[in-house]
Order: sequence, then structure tokens, then C-alpha cells
Amino acid sequence: MSQILFQRQFTLSYDNLKSIRKVLADKASVMELSSELTQNLKLVCSEYCTNLLDHQAEPASRISISYERSGHHHYLAIKDNGSAWLELKEQLQSAELPSSEVENGMGLALIRATFPDFDYQITPSHNRIRFRLPRQTTHKQILIVDDSSSQLALLASFLEPDYQLALFSQASEALVWLAKNHCDLVLADLHMPNINGFDFRNKVAALKHHQMLPFVFLSGDTKDNTRSAAAQSGIDDFLAKPITKPHLLSVLGRVIERHSNLSAGFEAKLKQQITANNGHNDVQPLPFPLQLLLDQQPQVGGDFVMQRQLENGSQLLVLGDQMGHGLAAKINGSVCFGFIGGLLYHDSISPEQLLTSLNRYLYHANEATSLVCLLVIHIGKDSTVTIYNAGMPNPVLLGSTAREIEGGMGLLGLFEAVDVVGTKVQLSANDSLHFYSDGLFEGRWCQAQLNNIQAISTLQRHAYLWQSTPQNPADDCSVLTILRDGQERTN
Repeated sequence: MSQILFQRQFTLSYDNLKSIRKVLADKASVMELSSELTQNLKLVCSEYCTNLLDHQAEPASRISISYERSGHHHYLAIKDNGSAWLELKEQLQSAELPSSEVENGMGLALIRATFPDFDYQITPSHNRIRFRLPRQTTHKQILIVDDSSSQLALLASFLEPDYQLALFSQASEALVWLAKNHCDLVLADLHMPNINGFDFRNKVAALKHHQMLPFVFLSGDTKDNTRSAAAQSGIDDFLAKPITKPHLLSVLGRVIERHSNLSAGFEAKLKQQITANNGHNDVQPLPFPLQLLLDQQPQVGGDFVMQRQLENGSQLLVLGDQMGHGLAAKINGSVCFGFIGGLLYHDSISPEQLLTSLNRYLYHANEATSLVCLLVIHIGKDSTVTIYNAGMPNPVLLGSTAREIEGGMGLLGLFEAVDVVGTKVQLSANDSLHFYSDGLFEGRWCQAQLNNIQAISTLQRHAYLWQSTPQNPADDCSVLTILRDGQERTN
């Protein structure tokens, strides 16, 4: 199972490398990837594309870059339309960084040092390299601002084992970083040139998403009036220099935990306002010979299912999975549910129109919490099903065959325009087509697993998937099945 979260085609040229890096940086920020991973993605893409231009016998003119999720792992994939680079795999596996810096010849070594786990494939239509990415750390992110380089180095040595760090000697640079990155706490010197700690605190609080960001001052100025002004600024704590490592860790840990508890209490109160009457699903039976089955947990969550019979007698089904967990997913799921419901109000709408309109809405919302994985399923009167996959796991077709339905367009809302591409499936008697969110299953289907499920009767496959597949308790979970009855009915 592979979810395509990001996919984009580019013209490959030296002049375009800068634009490619910028697009990767912008979209990685929207998907809330860490700054370290974002830098590595830009580095590897840039170095690999440069090698394509320098070493392919027939250089590629087009490349496709995708960011994918499969189980617990994430991948960077690059396809190109140039000639096969037969020596690439061997050269990458043997590439090593030199002991001293050199001007040239480091591209493959940098790639291998950054993402050493890769696979290279050659097909008649393209070449494809796929890097498995290291898991992002779950450590909290702390931003530190201090105009003293020695103080920054000392704080980094204290905190690096337990936190992700973003270090800045100038407050103005820290503000630029905060505008596009997540942070769990700010630790700032009070007396800095150009922007002092108080002004910096006010500018941070004015940034979208950072109004409630935990904030701690660190200063050698311990006068009573300074401490009083710091307290009135609304910060969480004041640390006096010189600081010891145990005290620093204790204070930061306590501040972060307090904010987490406050957020959890706030969410708990809001959850009380969301009742079972607000369930995000609205489905009706399909006309014979098709049947529709749905299971969803919880009933109110980030997942939603919608349906509309179109004026030509065909059906549209929408399965959505709001990215994120907890209250944010529930609230934003409600927003998407309502917006899509408005689009489906028109019984003449096409899948292309629905996806284009939703993409435009999400793009202009320009919020990471607005991203949604989506399947739009168009069911024709002749038992044909056309699947439009925007970031969801691959559906599974069982019956006369047992396979995943591959192909996708990536998440909606990342770009102003989207190429709407569907995959058509013809359902025969006793076939079943299964769609699900990633809360149901994380990992790769092996052919033996699919064959085992295929051997079960058509009506039992849905229940088997729902009941026997380990589910992620931290994630919402949905499984939707369309099956074709193999028995003829008479009046």
C-alpha cells in the first residue's frame, strides 16, 4: 500500500533546479515536515537531478517527484524520461564522502550519506529511483535565540539529546523561520541588538498559529524591574544566567507539559459539544447488482463518507480522511464535509468539477490543517467504477483477480491547479472493491494476503477486513466496500 501525498512534474534543466528546490521547500512546510528532512529532500533532489543532467547518455527532459507513505515509512521517488543509467545502482552503493572537502564528485556520495536505502528501477516508459526516508524524530522542537555564539553552543549541548533545535543569533531570522515552521517552545535572550526580547515576544505572538506558543526568557539581567516587566509580558518563565543543565531541562519540561495539559483540557471541553448526531457519513444503498458496505470508527472523527446520485443515474461516493488526529481533525473534517456537501448539492456535478473546486478551496485556505486525503468514486450504471485517488491508500480489488488499484494525484490544495486522473475498474459477478483510510491498515499488502482474502465469499470480505486487520487506536478508521452480487434476482 502506498499513499501518494505529493506528486509534481517538472521540466529538467540547470536553470530550473532552483525552482524545483523552492517548490519542495514550500510543500514540505505545508505538510509539516521537519526543517531537517526538508533540507535533505532539497539536497538529494538537487544532487540527483544534476547527476541526471551530467551523466545520462540521453538526458531527461521531464522528471516527476513524489513524496509517498507506505506503512510506517515515507519515501521520496524521482521518475525521469531519459535513457537508463545502468551503472547508477552500483555507483551509489559504493559512493563514499572524501576525507577532505573537494570541489567535484561529491554528488552521489552526498545522496548515499543522506538517504542510503534506495531502489532503482528501469521500465520501458521511465526510470525510477525511490529513497526510503529516515523516520522523523518525535522530540519537541525548541527555537533558541541568543546573539552570543558561545551561549548558543552551550544551550545546544544541554538540549540536543532531548529536543530538536532551531538556533538563531538574530531575532529577525528566527521570525522568518517561525512563519513557516512548527515550534513547541521559544527560549530567547532578553537583551539583543535590533530587536530586544520584549519586542521579539510580541512579534511572535502576532504570528498566525503562534499566539499561545510557550515562551521563556534567559538573561543575566536579574533586576526586580526587569523581572517584573518580563512577568507582565505574559511569558511562561524567566531563567537567570548562568544556567545549569538540570535546571534548564526541568523548567522547559515543566512549561511544555503545562501547555500540553491546558490544550488537552480545552479540547476535552470542545469534544463535549460534538455529539453522535454529527456523524460524518451519509450513504444510501446502491441499485442491484451492486451493494455498499461501510464501517467507521469513531462515528464522529476526521474521516467522512458522502454520496450523491447524479442526474444521469450514476453515483458519486466520497471517502475523506482529514490529516491529523484528535480535535483538529474532527473540526476540519466538519469543514470539508460541509464544503463537499455543498458541491454535491448539484446533481450534475462531475468528479472532475468536484475535485477541481475542492482543490481551489483548499489551496486558498493555505493551512496545513486543511489538507485532506480523498477518494472520489464514480459508479456507472453498467457496474464500472472510476477511482480518483488524492492521497489515500490504494484500494483493493478482489474476485476474478486480487490486486491493489494503483495510481493517484497527490493531496489536493498543494497547487493552484490539479491534474484530475481516474482509474476505471469493471466489476464482474462476485467482485468486491475495498476502500479504506490509513487507520485500518498500515503496511504493504503481499500477494499471499490478497489471495487469502480473495478466497473468502464476496459478502464476508468486508467483515474480514474490518474485524481482523489490526487498527491504529490513535487514528480514525473507515472501510467502504462496493461488491457485485453474483446471483440474479427475480420479482
